[in-house]
Amino acid sequence: MNVLLSAYACNPTKGGENGIGYHWTQEWLRHGHEVWCFTRPDERADIEAYLAKHSTPENRDRLHFVYVAVPSWVDYLYRWQFGVYLHYMVWQYQAWRAARKLEATVGFDLIHHATYGSLQMASWLWRVGKPLVIGPLGGGQQTPRSFQSYIPDWFKSETMRNTISRVLMASDRNVRQSIRHAALVLTTNNETAEKVRALGARRVELFLDSGLPESFLPAQFPVREPAAQLRLLWLGRLIHRKALPLVLDALAKVAARVPYHLTIVGDGPVGAELPEMLRQRGLTERVTWRGSLPWAEVREVFLTHDVFMFASLRDSFASQFLEAMGAGLPIITLNHQGARDFIPTDAAIKVSVTTPDETVTALARAVEYCYDHPERRVAMGQAGYAFARTQIWPARSQRIMQLIEEAVPQLAVLKNT
Repeated sequence: MNVLLSAYACNPTKGGENGIGYHWTQEWLRHGHEVWCFTRPDERADIEAYLAKHSTPENRDRLHFVYVAVPSWVDYLYRWQFGVYLHYMVWQYQAWRAARKLEATVGFDLIHHATYGSLQMASWLWRVGKPLVIGPLGGGQQTPRSFQSYIPDWFKSETMRNTISRVLMASDRNVRQSIRHAALVLTTNNETAEKVRALGARRVELFLDSGLPESFLPAQFPVREPAAQLRLLWLGRLIHRKALPLVLDALAKVAARVPYHLTIVGDGPVGAELPEMLRQRGLTERVTWRGSLPWAEVREVFLTHDVFMFASLRDSFASQFLEAMGAGLPIITLNHQGARDFIPTDAAIKVSVTTPDETVTALARAVEYCYDHPERRVAMGQAGYAFARTQIWPARSQRIMQLIEEAVPQLAVLKNT
């Protein structure tokens, strides 16, 4: 089968959506199909170097990268936020033009729009007229307004984002038409699923945007040696919507009898403010900030802590949750968005998002509970580990093949995979 994969973000040497885009090229190949991957030319050097070292000649013959460029003035405007939106929109237009020409000679059987997984932008490729799978998509979730005090740049990062989102979904014909023409739309949380259904989608399924390589998971559930302190881990980009101060406020309220230590892994704009945040809360001696770490070291950090504590105020899901569960860590988080929809109930303590004071207090009590009940930490970790095993890339791709077969019965060729 000939598959057109739209992956604006696609780079095997990077994480996030870049890594997701590349993983989908490999999964379509693994199922025996020929793949044309549309992506950006600035990823070309990394992709070609990686393929030369890691890909077999057979796979290189069946994987065709099409590097879709935009005009130089669009590249120039990318440095500003409005230019990011413009760049993606122009790239999608250019990708459609390239796909239309290539369709005449290749004859695509299926189109999969994988990245960006943005509901607000969707895909131009519905115009090619082939069975279309979109997603997984996020973008329907919003930061709870009652937590506005945790987002200093609220107008720029939230008000403007939400306004642009509403305008695009209301006025961009490609958003509505791509959703309505898609045979299958995958979403990473129920907030996004509701918006997709409202736009007229024929079939919507919840599906995580991130997955794990098999090599990341220990062969067996990892047993942790008891430690004098409860070893907490926070990992992510240090930006406001990830709400690290929310976790710090909670830790400042943990009962004095509970010995704990928090490790922070990640970097970003909020990093400059972190030492003062810790000083104000009396946490300087109870927190270690390690900055960004290489992937191999990140896995080790997950394995040497007792609890993963992460309370982002706006996230489709957050791949860190999956990595934590893959390492057998119990989770303390918020009961909303992708965390609510995907993390098994018995793998985490999910705190209600009500008012800041109530949520902070509940997070603090969750830390105390984890310290007081080491046996429950193990049980939660085991539940998370079992779930993570269902989210390794081969299992995920098998699931998407099943969903596509149900949504597009004429593609029975998928059965031979």
